[in-house]
Amino acid sequence: MRQGKGSDRKFREKTLRRIIKLAALLVFIIVVTELLDWAIEDEGSWRPDYPKIDLGPILSKVELTGANDPGAGHSLTDEDYHTIFLQTGLGRPAVDKLLSEHAGLAERIRVFERYQENFFSSGSYECRLSAWIVHDERIRDKDGKLRKGFEIPDIRNGDIFITKATHSLGWRHGHAAIVTDAEKRETLEAILLGNPSVFQKVEKWQTYPSFIHLRLKDENADTEGIAEFAKANLLDIPYGLLTGIPEKEPDTVKKTQCSHVVWYPYKRFGYDLDSDGTWLVTPKDIANSDLLEVIQVYGVNPEEIWPGNLPF
Repeated sequence: MRQGKGSDRKFREKTLRRIIKLAALLVFIIVVTELLDWAIEDEGSWRPDYPKIDLGPILSKVELTGANDPGAGHSLTDEDYHTIFLQTGLGRPAVDKLLSEHAGLAERIRVFERYQENFFSSGSYECRLSAWIVHDERIRDKDGKLRKGFEIPDIRNGDIFITKATHSLGWRHGHAAIVTDAEKRETLEAILLGNPSVFQKVEKWQTYPSFIHLRLKDENADTEGIAEFAKANLLDIPYGLLTGIPEKEPDTVKKTQCSHVVWYPYKRFGYDLDSDGTWLVTPKDIANSDLLEVIQVYGVNPEEIWPGNLPF
């Protein structure tokens, strides 16, 4: 009997030591992951470190033709477009659209100054744990409610939205979406593990502290068809962390993730947007694709949209 009691005590002590070790390991993992996420926290958004300039002299070069045609009557140089890009985050297509929609120098200055003010006010956000190990950064007001930080002037079907504002375990992987209905301001996205791909609203993207708006350079591309293909083949698909294994481009998609939702329909139409070509396509890979042009950035350095092709 004594030997039995001694064995039971030793077993309980051994079990307790194992539990303590596992608890210590769990605490260590939690601390390390929090430190990893904290270390990259200041990378969530960028604010211009150069001064604002008066855009009036540049905008005054534009002929007031009144033509409702992007580019009609414009006399801006490449340098002018680049200056506006650095001051507002607006790429050439967005600049031309705004110029075509607003007549009169005073009106145009007012509109571009609004975008300039928003661009130079970027950088403030709050980071919260959105799911398990995933951290999500958003612009919020003093009461913690989501707040729009900027406007998006030029949206077309097939456009691509990317943000750097999500990270896990010290990896700023970001998030991506494809515009499937510009008129309804609708995107298609794969958001979280355990949830199928769904439609979302463009307004959600205006609450991210970093935003990259991209469009295919090929003006003859069937982006309407690409958007329709995405809706028909990638809606309500389970989220898969290992999407791309064993096959990156299957005939029938059975799992997907945010970047794959964007990459797959473009690839089926002959455009490979994965800039590094590995099995895993990430938002960063798409942001670095030579096939895309920048329509707009916010909270992102215009000179270095997302430098480097490595995931970390």
